[in-house]
Amino acid sequence: MEKVKKHSPLLILGLLLLGVCMRMPITSIPSVIKEIAQTFHVAPTSLGILTTIPLLCFGLLSSVVSSTAQRIGNELTLAIAMVLMFIGSYLRIINFTLLMVGTVMVGMAITCINVLLPAIISDKYPNRMGSVTGMYNTAMTLFAAIGAYTITPITHQSSWQTAVIIISAIALVTAIVWLPNLKYNERGGNNIASEAGTNMWKKVNAWWLLLFFGFQCFVFYSAVAWLPTISMDAGLSGDQASLIAGLFQLFAIPFAFTVPVLAAKMKTRRSITAGAGIASMLGTLMMLFPVNSFAYFCVVAFLLGAGSTTTFVLAMTLFGLKTKSAADTRNLSGMVQSVGYLIAALGPIVVGSLNAQTHGWTASLIVIFAAAFLFTIFGVLAERHSYI
Repeated sequence: MEKVKKHSPLLILGLLLLGVCMRMPITSIPSVIKEIAQTFHVAPTSLGILTTIPLLCFGLLSSVVSSTAQRIGNELTLAIAMVLMFIGSYLRIINFTLLMVGTVMVGMAITCINVLLPAIISDKYPNRMGSVTGMYNTAMTLFAAIGAYTITPITHQSSWQTAVIIISAIALVTAIVWLPNLKYNERGGNNIASEAGTNMWKKVNAWWLLLFFGFQCFVFYSAVAWLPTISMDAGLSGDQASLIAGLFQLFAIPFAFTVPVLAAKMKTRRSITAGAGIASMLGTLMMLFPVNSFAYFCVVAFLLGAGSTTTFVLAMTLFGLKTKSAADTRNLSGMVQSVGYLIAALGPIVVGSLNAQTHGWTASLIVIFAAAFLFTIFGVLAERHSYI
């Protein structure tokens, strides 16, 4: 790995704020789907696509982001992304058409963050990858929890538009804080940005990591989209379901920080993968029994939150740990997330469709369980070799 590069004193703060913006703009929305539907006079079921659109962006654009950053630089790409996120997030409150357009723009911006943060950490902090990755993942998880929980009371006190405006303002602040990092942007022709790196599409181990990432995201985004509804169908109130959605994210915070640090010190992370897979499968099995108990769904939220967050942050850490240059980290990140998020995008759609067709959650939960089992297997296979 290359020596430590010069960087802005605000780089760590910028990385933390980028982490804040990685999930909150999309994971907050499912809790107020009904209010959005009423505002724009559409059926709530038609808004399930609001979770799917960003995932499609992640899948379709990850490789594009990698090649674009190679030409214009990682820092500049992220600066453009945050401006795009601010504009797109604000557009969502205007009308139904701009809700869709703005969601696409937010998805494009988050794609840039997803792909480039591991590369920047690998470049600027090669000896602190575990701890720095843990910090931004903690920020991501904490504010995803805050967003999922607070959007409902904010909506009750004011409106869902007010909540979205607050999220947009956070994106604007992040863009401003990120500006000093442009001084250290490396364009094509300078070291990292000019390196083509390894063709990850030809590496079998990269494909195992891709499938691990894809199926763990399938589980996570299925839970984000439908856990509140599943809990309400079991008898919980809307406010309780919103709290469960927040706890799903909140319970994951210790894992968001500790897993990258531990992973960086371990030669093989099979035990982490297996533990996360078992937790995810147990949480899914518990949902097969519609117990009208807030405490019961708190346990479900803990198991799913711990399992899905552990696998996500592990994958983001492995991008740097399994490569020997920042260019390879960026390429692996782009390759894995391109197809991985397309797999993930199927989650909310398949789970929702099966529920609509069967008028129950059994078939949907069996699919989530199968995805958790598959990511466990693929995660173990990805650990057969130290490097891609």
